[in-house]
Amino acid sequence: MTSLALLCLLYFAVSVLTLTDSLLSSISTAAAPAASKCTLLNSFQPGFVVQGDYVIGGIFPIHFNLKMPDLNGTYRPPPINCNGHRIDPRAFRWAQSMRLAVEEINQNPVLLQNHTLGYKIFDSCGYPLTGQRAVLSMLNGVSEENSSMCTNASSLLAVIGASGSSQSIVVSKILQTFRIPMISYASTCACLSDRQKYPTFFRVIPSDDYQVKAIAQLLVHFNWIWVGLLRGDNDYGRFAAKGLLRELQDTKVCVAYQEIIPLLYTRQAGLRIMKVMRNSTAKVVLVFATQGEMTPFLRDYMTQNITGIQWVAISALVKASVFSGREYYPYLGGTIGFSNRNGHISRLGDFLQTVNPKTYPDNELVHELWESLYGCSPFPSSVTQMPPCSGQESLLEQHSAYMNTSSPRVAYNVYKAVYAIAHSLHNLLLCQPGRGPFQDNSCAQSNNIQPWQLQHYLQEVNFHIAGEEVAFDAKGDSVPYFDIINWQRGTKGNIAFVSVGLFDGTKAIGEELLIQEDRIMWAGHQSEVPVSVCSASCLPGSRKAVRRGEPICCFDCVPCDSGKISNQTIKSQSKSILIIVVEK
Repeated sequence: MTSLALLCLLYFAVSVLTLTDSLLSSISTAAAPAASKCTLLNSFQPGFVVQGDYVIGGIFPIHFNLKMPDLNGTYRPPPINCNGHRIDPRAFRWAQSMRLAVEEINQNPVLLQNHTLGYKIFDSCGYPLTGQRAVLSMLNGVSEENSSMCTNASSLLAVIGASGSSQSIVVSKILQTFRIPMISYASTCACLSDRQKYPTFFRVIPSDDYQVKAIAQLLVHFNWIWVGLLRGDNDYGRFAAKGLLRELQDTKVCVAYQEIIPLLYTRQAGLRIMKVMRNSTAKVVLVFATQGEMTPFLRDYMTQNITGIQWVAISALVKASVFSGREYYPYLGGTIGFSNRNGHISRLGDFLQTVNPKTYPDNELVHELWESLYGCSPFPSSVTQMPPCSGQESLLEQHSAYMNTSSPRVAYNVYKAVYAIAHSLHNLLLCQPGRGPFQDNSCAQSNNIQPWQLQHYLQEVNFHIAGEEVAFDAKGDSVPYFDIINWQRGTKGNIAFVSVGLFDGTKAIGEELLIQEDRIMWAGHQSEVPVSVCSASCLPGSRKAVRRGEPICCFDCVPCDSGKISNQTIKSQSKSILIIVVEK
């Protein structure tokens, strides 16, 4: 089966294409080729498009909390629509980082000489099904509506994305059919390192295998041996939780409970989870969930006035500026977690200033960004019901969710991913005939580059950007390096993300973690390390008696046996404790 025919089948499978009556007849009589009858049921438009010699795609969760259409099968389902839902200025900035990188590369006199990059950037709404629709639209050329369906090979060479691991799993499954490589800037699920299942997947963010290793070391370091676990209902949450439990097997850390935030969140489900948290003696709670999953949960959590929880967050959440408002500090202040390495993009701030409704009068995403930032509409209507504004307002400090470029992390990952493709493509174009890596020492044809040929060079690429080495191992993973971030009270009462240490996966075992404890502010604005145990320490003269059917972290203190005494406090810690027993 050819890739073109398979693309038609993929469209059919996700209800994107429909079959005409004549095609149904031709299927039964084998009279007409199916490829000539592919028709679009609806169109899915990119947010930004630029023409170029070589086209790459971008997938970003510019909206989140997508409301899925009713698919009861009794009528034609409406098209998936991201518009009208909450826009994420941070993800919008990620998309602009991709645009800036392409612009820089096209202006670079050395990189990709006499060739240019083009792109199609789509909004995934932070949902796998929409990401699936986006990548299918990418495969149909620059203009999906005007393309000759299922008759020409796609010009797409690579994809930047997706964000969440569940989205990347879906997108990768489609792209690998056409041997098109993708580089994720935020998907960390360890499952994506499986080259058998995801042969074209790369990432510029460390795998969760390294992150859960770092979290396990953090728990042991602070003697947190009784912890709760909160995760999303998706592959990312499942694999992360599984990996953490595996890492904790050789420690004395116990998991008190594991609760799941449902994919379709309800207040009832949230309150049930909060009841478990409130009743548990575990004061440290690990979170393996994304910003979109935590947003409705935290909205209900704050109404319950639950405090005293020491949150430990993963990279997908620990720098979520949407939770940096002063109203969040009483509930989330003191959070600690691991974030991917920050970088520097010198022109990003100036570039963001050029994106406004006046410059892009026909771009709905830019209009929505303005409505989100200013609460006004440059093109007011009865639908928006917002006061009018010029569309040329100055972007100020209070718009930090969009304008914070002092220490970009995910945006920097996007930037690196684009440059990785550019350097790989550049190396491909430098190939000398007779010395190439392909059959009979051949090179790729510059006017007919195949995505799998680009992947060969992507696997071997090695370059430096902003003083950092960028390369991929055999699994498509990058160097494991994390900053340790602590949520502290800022000067205006908001939450500031403060770096208090690092995890360097290149160091020897036991030397990866470096923490500046004196700089940490804990939950409740406390300077003392929180205690999270199932059972209090046993006093001298008593001993531990493990409770039947419960984890080893839970025990009772009973008097020492007759004729024996203990003259030390038996602490419920993960460190080894010497107990002196004296015979009378």
